Amino acid sequence: MAKKNEISKNTKFYEKEMMKWESRIHISLILIIIGIVCFYLFHLKIDNWEFSKLSIRTYDFSKFSFLSPFIFYLTFSVRQFNHYKKQLDIYKLKATDFEFISQNKILERIDSELNLKYKNVS
Repeated sequence: MAKKNEISKNTKFYEKEMMKWESRIHISLILIIIGIVCFYLFHLKIDNWEFSKLSIRTYDFSKFSFLSPFIFYLTFSVRQFNHYKKQLDIYKLKATDFEFISQNKILERIDSELNLKYKNVS
């Protein structure tokens, strides 16, 4: 069984890593959204800023390929975030188990001392 200070150290590490990957997820999402908005603004500029003329054909969507590195990074970040979240949950469970076992040992010790006192009294 892991020691209590080791569990708390790893819990802090995984929380810090989760925050790091969460910020990377947000940054990549913002970059993807900005890329999509720029794509539509570019098409609006081509059509002289008239919404009624705006026609985006299917082959225009192939131009979204410039976003593929950001989408790849987003999926990688989400996987890393989920990995660290799972590890954090495991360490929190270990911490809970450690506290439960510690409390049970204390209660068993108190119970055995009380039983000894009552046996000596009777």
